[in-house]
Amino acid sequence: MGESTGVRITVIVQNRYRFDTAPVTGAQIKEATNIPADFALYRRVQGGNKPILDDVLVHLRNGDHFFAQPSSDAAMKRGGR
Repeated sequence: MGESTGVRITVIVQNRYRFDTAPVTGAQIKEATNIPADFALYRRVQGGNKPILDDVLVHLRNGDHFFAQPSSDAAMKRGGR
């Protein structure tokens, strides 16, 4: 690798998952999709993104989009900024 430039990028990996039960919790979504437990989970909604807490029941709909990112605490533990 070359010299550090201080440039940060985001890489989005898009996978499709099937859930045979609904509703599910945020924690169940993370577990089924191999998202680290300490990451924050979000559902894409019209006008923005809605945080999904681990213990919240989520009523799934065909075509839902979710994403996860390190929470502030998780980023600090991993050396993020």
